[in-house]
Amino acid sequence: MPFLTTDRGLRWHYETTGGGDPVLFIHGFGGSGRWWGAQEEFLRSGHQVIIVDLPGHGQSAWMPVTLGGLAVDLRQLISGLGISQFNVVSSSFGGLIAFELYWMVPESVMRMSFVGAIPKFARAPGYPAGLDVEKIRTLSNQFDGDYASVLEMFFRSLFTAQERGSERFKWVRNMYRRSVLPQREALKCFLDILEKTDLRGHLAGVICPVQFVTGSDDYICPRPVMARVAEHFVNARFDVMRGCGHLPFLTKPDEYNRLLEDFLIQ
Repeated sequence: MPFLTTDRGLRWHYETTGGGDPVLFIHGFGGSGRWWGAQEEFLRSGHQVIIVDLPGHGQSAWMPVTLGGLAVDLRQLISGLGISQFNVVSSSFGGLIAFELYWMVPESVMRMSFVGAIPKFARAPGYPAGLDVEKIRTLSNQFDGDYASVLEMFFRSLFTAQERGSERFKWVRNMYRRSVLPQREALKCFLDILEKTDLRGHLAGVICPVQFVTGSDDYICPRPVMARVAEHFVNARFDVMRGCGHLPFLTKPDEYNRLLEDFLIQ
């Protein structure tokens, strides 16, 4: 159960298994490294798998952070493991961190795979595709009430009715309920970052191979939006998982793992 205290004084929890080309997994808002368990099990025979808990999530400590600070810390963690080149797989909010990390060390990032992640999440004039800013702020305010109930309702909303009716979802729900709740202040901070961040102007500078995986019914990162984002890259592929919402790697891990492996070995 390794921990790293970074130069900024933040204690990160991470796990590393397997051997081969390294793959760093970055989870999203409200999650933890445990969410990548099926991917770790699938890839560890041929890859070194590094999974982190973001600050205030899982077993990592919390202190106020910025998007750039998160990327700096991950760069220190990767460097401390003696890794010079690596792949990055990220989900949702984790995708923003992945972009920041790439721009810090572009020569080190071999490939990037994004699941339900776009460079701008908040709606704005001329950008009707994002989440409504007032809804983001409302969610943040609701966390001051019945925190656990609000968070679980939000978690359920990330899946389609078809997913929620599946046998697999019973496992997903139990995994969620057994997990340590993220710290309230961490989620409020992440929502603030999510509302204010716009990375669209930097996409043309990404030259490594990129994969975008989307659930066909993801309301946070709709398929047409992710398809348009993918068009900005010189070397991108776009994969759709039918009947899925925002976290398809949880509800259809076998299908997702095949898509990811195909990308990593191409």
